[in-house]
Amino acid sequence: MLLRRGIKSFYTFYHSRQSFCSTSKTFIKYVSPRMIRDVKTQIELNETELKIRNLLVDFCDDYNRNSNGKSSGEFTLDLELRITGGWVRDKLLGVESNDIDIAINHMSGEEFATKLVDYLKETNPDLLLKAIHTIKKNPEKSKHLETCTTKLYGLDIDFVNLRSEQYTVDSRVPVMEYGTAEEDALRRDATLNALFYNLNQNCIEDLTGKGLDDLKNGILRTPLQPLQTFLDDPLRVLRLIRFASRLDCIIEENTLNSMKDPQLKSTLMTKISRERVGIELEKIFASNNPGYGLQLINYTGLTDSIFNTGSLHDDIMKLNSQPVLLQIEEISKQIEIQINGATLLFPIFKEFCTSMTSNSLKSTFTSTFSLHDLQKSFWLSIILSPYKLLAVRTSSKKNFTTHFPEILLREGLKSSKNDIEKVSVLTKQVDVSKDIFDRVFHSPESVTRSELGLYLKCFSSFSDLNILFNCFMEMVHEVNKNNNSTIYEPLPAIEYSAEDREIIYKTMTPVFEKYQFILNLIDSQGLRNAHLIKPIIDGKSLSKELGLKPGPWMGQINTQIMVWQLDNPEKSISDCLDYVKGIIHEFI
Repeated sequence: MLLRRGIKSFYTFYHSRQSFCSTSKTFIKYVSPRMIRDVKTQIELNETELKIRNLLVDFCDDYNRNSNGKSSGEFTLDLELRITGGWVRDKLLGVESNDIDIAINHMSGEEFATKLVDYLKETNPDLLLKAIHTIKKNPEKSKHLETCTTKLYGLDIDFVNLRSEQYTVDSRVPVMEYGTAEEDALRRDATLNALFYNLNQNCIEDLTGKGLDDLKNGILRTPLQPLQTFLDDPLRVLRLIRFASRLDCIIEENTLNSMKDPQLKSTLMTKISRERVGIELEKIFASNNPGYGLQLINYTGLTDSIFNTGSLHDDIMKLNSQPVLLQIEEISKQIEIQINGATLLFPIFKEFCTSMTSNSLKSTFTSTFSLHDLQKSFWLSIILSPYKLLAVRTSSKKNFTTHFPEILLREGLKSSKNDIEKVSVLTKQVDVSKDIFDRVFHSPESVTRSELGLYLKCFSSFSDLNILFNCFMEMVHEVNKNNNSTIYEPLPAIEYSAEDREIIYKTMTPVFEKYQFILNLIDSQGLRNAHLIKPIIDGKSLSKELGLKPGPWMGQINTQIMVWQLDNPEKSISDCLDYVKGIIHEFI
C-alpha cells in the first residue's frame, strides 16, 4: 500500500508541475534560474591554440599582401578564417575542446592547406605539415563537402570553405555552394552551434543574433524556420535532442512543436540511414542526461521512427502469423509507457544510489554508469524489455526465429555485436531473474550456490549490470502499474518538495534493501566474478584420467563438474575425479 501511495504521489506532483509549465504564456518561464549559465564574453586561447591562431593569421596577412584577393562584384575579399561549431560553444562555456573546424571564406580546404604548406616551407620549415588528408564527400557519414584535415602543434584541424546549402525533396544530401559567413551560420542545426570565432579579428561572431543569448539561457532553437529545417535533414531533430541531453538545454517552443510534426516520422525513416540514427542515439546515451533525451524522443512522437526493424520490416510482416504480428503491435505500444516511467524515475534512483555512504549497490551503480557502453546497454535493455521473449521469423527457413530485440538493434540501429549480446541476454532473462532474485531474498536456503553461480555466469562480465537493471526494472514496473500513460513536456530536471521526496524514497527503500541483500549474498558466496570460474579439471586431463577418448560425453560431464564445483568450493581435483568416476557411466 505504501509503495502504491508513494508512486501515486510522485505522479500527482510531477503532473501538477508540468501542467503549470504548459500553461505559461511565455517560453522563458520554462527556464529556471539554475538554467542560466555563465558564458564568457571572449574566447580565451590556451598556449597551443594561441600558436595556431598566430600562425594562421600571419599566413593570411602574408597571402593578402601578396595577392589580389578574390573579387566579388565591386569588392575584393581578403582571406579570412573562422573557427566554427562546437569548439566555440564549448570554449564560451569554459570547457576545453580539441575539435577545431576552420572555415575559409573563399578557398576550399585543400587549396588552403596546399598554400599553407608552401608558406611554411619558406617561413618555418620545422612546422611543415607532414600529413594532409582530404576527406571526400560521404553523405551517409554526414560529410557533404570535401574537408582537408591535418595537425598543427599536435592538434587535429579541419579546413573547409564557408558554404550555403539547398535540399531536394527526397534527400537529406544538400547541394553545397560557396557561401557567406551569415549563410554558413544560418544553415546550422542550432543557434548556439552557429557561433563563430573570427581568427583574423580575434572576436566572437553571432551572425544569427540569438546564439549568445540562447547559450546563456540554455535554449536550443534552429536559426531558420524549424519545420523546413528538419524536413530538409531530419537528422537535425536527433542532433537537437542529443545537444539538449548533453547540455541540459530546453528546446524553444516553436522548434519543439515542429519536431512533433507527423511528416517527420516518415522522413526520418526514409531520408536517414539507420547507421546515422544509431550513432545519434548512442551519443544521447553517452550524454550527461540520457533520460531527458529519451523523454524528448517520446514527447516528439519519434519512438517508432527510431526503434524499428529497418529493412526487415516487410519480411517480418510477410513471414509471421497474425497473432505474432498483433503481439508486436501491442508490445510496441508499451515502449512509450516504458520510457516514460523509466525516465521519470531514474533521477531519483540515481540520487538514491549515489547518496549512500558505502555499500555494494552504490559501487555497482558507480562502476556501471562510469562506462558509456554499460550505460547504453542499461537504457536499451530498459526500453526493449517488454519484448523480452518475443521471437519472430525473418527467414523462410522452417522454425528459424530471431529474438526481436536483436532485430531492433541489428537492423534498426545497426548496433555492435557486443551491445546486441548484452541487451538480448538481459531481456531474455527478465522472468528467470525475477524468479531467482525473489527466491534468494525470501528464501535464500532454497537457492543452491550452483544455481546462483550458473545463473550469474549467463551474464559473463556484466552480471553487475544485470542486477542493477533488475533492481530498476522492479521499480519501473510499480511506476507503470499506476501511470496514466500521459506523455508530458520534458524538462532537463525535476525539483521535488521535501514531502514528495520522502515518499518516493520510501517506495524505493524496500527494493533497494532486497537487492542489497542479494549483492551481499553473492559476495559472501564468492560469486561476484562467477564468469571467471573455470572447471577445476580440463578436458584433456579428464580424458587421460578416465582413459576415455574425447567425445560428446565431455560437454555433459563438464556441466556436471561445474555444478559440483560450485557446490563444493573447498574440495580438490582428486575429490572431483572421484565424483566424476561415480557418475561417468550415465554419459557413455
